[in-house]
Amino acid sequence: MDVRTLHEIDEELVKSEVAALKFLCTDFVGRKRLETVKDAKDLFQRLDEQDSLGEGHLLAELLYTIGRYDLLVSLGTSKAEVRKRLQDRRDSGSGVSSYRKMLYELSEAITNENLHAMKFLLNGLPRAKIGESATFLDVVAEMEKMQLLCEDNLDELQNVLENCDKQLTSKVEDFKKRHSTRKQTDSCESNMVITDAEESSTIDLPEKLTDVYPLTRRPRGWCLIINNYNFKKCKLPNRPGTNRDAEDLSELFSKMYFVLKVNTDLCSSEMRALAQEFAAKDHSQMDAFICCVLSHGGKGTVFGTDGIEVSIRDLTLPFARCPTLLGKPKVFFIQACQGDLYQRGMYIQEDSGVNRCEDTYEADARSVALSSIPIEADFLIGMATVEQYKSFRHVSNGSIFIQALCKQLNLGLRSKDDILSIMTKVNRDVSTQMLLGHKQMPEPRYTLTKKLVFTLD
Repeated sequence: MDVRTLHEIDEELVKSEVAALKFLCTDFVGRKRLETVKDAKDLFQRLDEQDSLGEGHLLAELLYTIGRYDLLVSLGTSKAEVRKRLQDRRDSGSGVSSYRKMLYELSEAITNENLHAMKFLLNGLPRAKIGESATFLDVVAEMEKMQLLCEDNLDELQNVLENCDKQLTSKVEDFKKRHSTRKQTDSCESNMVITDAEESSTIDLPEKLTDVYPLTRRPRGWCLIINNYNFKKCKLPNRPGTNRDAEDLSELFSKMYFVLKVNTDLCSSEMRALAQEFAAKDHSQMDAFICCVLSHGGKGTVFGTDGIEVSIRDLTLPFARCPTLLGKPKVFFIQACQGDLYQRGMYIQEDSGVNRCEDTYEADARSVALSSIPIEADFLIGMATVEQYKSFRHVSNGSIFIQALCKQLNLGLRSKDDILSIMTKVNRDVSTQMLLGHKQMPEPRYTLTKKLVFTLD
């Protein structure tokens, strides 16, 4: 393309428009090479190096996508001509993915308030990368780096947006439907040219690629509940309200066809022994394992009623080694503090929906040395709070985290949401409450390899 034309276009583009063009070009140039791009001239040079500029069709599409129709004149075309060309599916000049266009449309529609809420809900991203100056496109780019977002995996984005703006969520849902239809069409066209030899090797593919854990057996698995209330043996206070948590969890998981085993007031050695006992059981006729621990805690630990810490890893690792639970989901819900610190609360605005009323709450806390969380496959560990911070329990109504968990799991049984979608809603429920002047933010940690969906079927 003519260098002078590219220079003229560069002179007209503002910083935010260049950032949008860089995002739209990620699939052509690559994220690493885009990091050195400072202005449109640099971007055009990268595209030219990849032989992507060609006769200007890609650049015209990019300018059309960001709404700079006035600059199309410099390329000898117009808004109507580009629109017609893009509507022609046979035109090879249309190169920007519909996925990136959809994300750009979301970036144009999202408000500052919703963007702020979105950043708050995305706990798995580096906070330094999604600070106050980070745009929506910066955030989704970080989600892509963390493998939380791609064209075939929009669930995390959709779940977060659902708590911010239903209209934005519908845009993602519409794209997913179009994308699914397009993939089915492509698959049908591809299958028309499969040879007999190829057919025999691919006939079982759909079954092998299933992405949902099977939960069809009855009973579906054991649900182990450790409910520590009485801490008279040590200097820690008792935990009023914990029995409400244990009762609600028992009712919920028994309804889902899990076999309950509720244990009350276990010392540290008894907790470890119980984990070993259940990990040694035969789970071959079951589909999953659930464990709920309600106690005081510290960083990476929970406490026995003797005041001695038990590493969460000591409770989970035996199940990672259980051969009859191999490839099956192992879910742990931990209601305990993870440190001594209080999370600060920030009021967004008066109509933000934040619950500021306070009641009789206590903290489940004591600080100990940091202990690692397991990285073995097929685990979900739902922590009541992020590391180093306190969690809160109402002295009669139960803990904030467990009550929100029971509520959202019950709702998820009807909507058939996967567990990560449910945990995102739990995060939202808990984080909007003001507790003794402070906040609480749960933290799910997982190595699930498939979707986990609890149902009543």
